[in-house]
Amino acid sequence: MAIEKMQMLSLSFDKAHLDDVLDKVKDEKHFYPQRARSIVNNVKGVVTIEADTKIKQQLDQVEALAKAINLDLTNASAYELEGEYVEKTLGDIAEKINKVAHNKDELVKEKEEDEDAYHLLDGMSHTSLNLEELMNCKYLKTRIGRIRKRNEDKLDYYKSEMCMFLKLGESRKHIYCLYVSTNGHHLMVDNVFSSMGFKDVEIPDFVHGTIDEAKDQLKEQIEGMEKYIKKADEKLSTIRELHSEELRKIYGYLAHTQAIEDNKSFVVDYSSKYAVYGFIPERYVGEMESDFPAGEVEFKTYPADIYEDRGIVAPTLTYNSAIVKPFEGIAKVKQEDHVDMSAAFAALYLLVFFLLVGDIGVGALLLVLGLLMHKKKNGPLFAELGVASLLGGLLYGTCFYQNLYTLINFEDPIHRIINAIILIIIGTYCLNTVKVIYNEKSMADKVFSMKGIVGIIMVLVIGASLLISFDFGLAFHFVPLIVVLVIGVILIMAKNAVKKKNV
Repeated sequence: MAIEKMQMLSLSFDKAHLDDVLDKVKDEKHFYPQRARSIVNNVKGVVTIEADTKIKQQLDQVEALAKAINLDLTNASAYELEGEYVEKTLGDIAEKINKVAHNKDELVKEKEEDEDAYHLLDGMSHTSLNLEELMNCKYLKTRIGRIRKRNEDKLDYYKSEMCMFLKLGESRKHIYCLYVSTNGHHLMVDNVFSSMGFKDVEIPDFVHGTIDEAKDQLKEQIEGMEKYIKKADEKLSTIRELHSEELRKIYGYLAHTQAIEDNKSFVVDYSSKYAVYGFIPERYVGEMESDFPAGEVEFKTYPADIYEDRGIVAPTLTYNSAIVKPFEGIAKVKQEDHVDMSAAFAALYLLVFFLLVGDIGVGALLLVLGLLMHKKKNGPLFAELGVASLLGGLLYGTCFYQNLYTLINFEDPIHRIINAIILIIIGTYCLNTVKVIYNEKSMADKVFSMKGIVGIIMVLVIGASLLISFDFGLAFHFVPLIVVLVIGVILIMAKNAVKKKNV
């Protein structure tokens, strides 16, 4: 349980091996390549190389085409294809799909507009309003359209606005309505409705006659469009059956190639050779070297801080067992730390939850919460604390701190919980202080500091006094406590005075 010792590793190779090397680099789990722009230091002849943007454009095109024909590309495998074949085949397939998809999109758009008009006419047929007169009023502005259904409740906030609102109907997503406002207030009212996604709806020109006749015409038009849309879907389905295998192969080739192109940003061009620089844990250097054919790549290691002046800093990595790993978030290992306290925090929390929080009900709740959050960062942490508390509960024989049976009977639950809180606070402070002491270079700061040995002693004395007084009901004696605290403060002040004098 420690912080990984990192090294800077360089890979230099002939230009002919570029794709092969980058293909292997992208699959290295423990190698952290650095951007070439950070490595290059304005040396004449040393440059970076750029990725081929055409691959990304083709990849985006394939994804768009697959979406249009409802083709799943998730299981596409990498293939070796010729660039000319990809360009020609992709162009031919795109022409077929885009022609049908464009016509379908136009039909869908027109169908939605007709459906909006139908809902409005249906709502108007149930009112006595003369819409034509409203629209031609000299001092009033009338607008008909729709708002998003999820915004209906927001209308209550605008009841005091100078407008009249009438709901005409609704669909699954929209409320169809009209609102009327005075000329002096219509801009303010328009702005309010615009914030709720209001969209004007126009009655198509082909609609004539009474409202019922207009509804029939719209309904007939909508049904006709649905038939055409269905035919377009059938054509797209046929195209999918004919070209799905080709598109999957092309996607696999492009996705694989794009991954290599993305890694070109890590390549430094030394004119005669290429090189890639990156950080790697010291214990994985040999393993990575064995992944490349002998003689193809030249490896060289450097100290992790060799490019620190240019802002290239090695990542802080820890290696811990599965039990300890969830506590890395509590330990908060930082870049400048030289010690990982995750194991100590794991021991502290697990013991406290086992011995003090221990309860079958609480443990079960934490365990279920952890399992439900297993994909979240804190899920495994809750699960482990739940198991520890559950085992403690089996020892005490309590469920939500009600006795089920008695094996071991310590103090009452309230005492246990308070003790747990005190120990967590004291333990966290002491472990964080130990980390500071370990990182601190000055011996005076290690010892005579609130974040040093003196500080730990002072906190432990205060904590011990509180626990003894609380658990055993003994009278609290302030004199020994005050003596320890005064001596501690004097030592801390003396250290500060000495440091200022030396400065």
